[in-house]
Amino acid sequence: MKYLLVVGFSCDVYRKEPQARIFVGDKLIDEFYISPHKDTLTIVKKTFRQNMHVLQKFSSIEFLNTQIKNFPPLRFYEIEIEQKHNRLKLRIDIDNSDSNSNNGFITKSSLLKLQIFYFFPLDKKILSKLSKISEKNLITKNYAWYRSFRSFIFNNNMQWQGRNRQIVPANFDLDEYNIGGSGYFACELVKKYGIFIHLLRQSYRFLFNRLLVTYFFNKYQQHANQRNIN
Repeated sequence: MKYLLVVGFSCDVYRKEPQARIFVGDKLIDEFYISPHKDTLTIVKKTFRQNMHVLQKFSSIEFLNTQIKNFPPLRFYEIEIEQKHNRLKLRIDIDNSDSNSNNGFITKSSLLKLQIFYFFPLDKKILSKLSKISEKNLITKNYAWYRSFRSFIFNNNMQWQGRNRQIVPANFDLDEYNIGGSGYFACELVKKYGIFIHLLRQSYRFLFNRLLVTYFFNKYQQHANQRNIN
């Protein structure tokens, strides 16, 4: 089955761009330097929510468009995974030793954020089926119960493990967390409903951002032949 992996970093470069290597299982699929990109996405998302009155109707389309305008540069990867596998590990190794470290003290260093990390099947029928289930959950009397676990099956569920022993767990808002130094992002996927999803406590409470997944799917389809997606 084919899957789409979407990755995007913001990065405040001190002197040298960090290097990233993306692995799916044991296979290296890309190696690149993370270009400087100012994070405007975090503040835009927070401001959008803060400006919304608690009783005001929430516009998902408007919120999506606000995010799209502030996305970091995106990288798209079409990945074929054999159905015989039941577990799969995704990992991004980061080589980032750029700092003014002196006797254990650091005042300046290159910092990055993994702001976009989506992994989902490139199959409209599967996405449509999951979308219908998700839409049904939006109007169910158990909606609050579904939301309580924040079980998003496709978006960023990575954990950061730094060589300096810094750990950022998967349940943190990693997309808003500045990362310094070398280490790796990682998450484990398991097969559920016939597809690979993040390992969740209660996968039957799954949620996913239907609008954003559709945006990524369509953007990739539009530009796949031209190979002009950054």
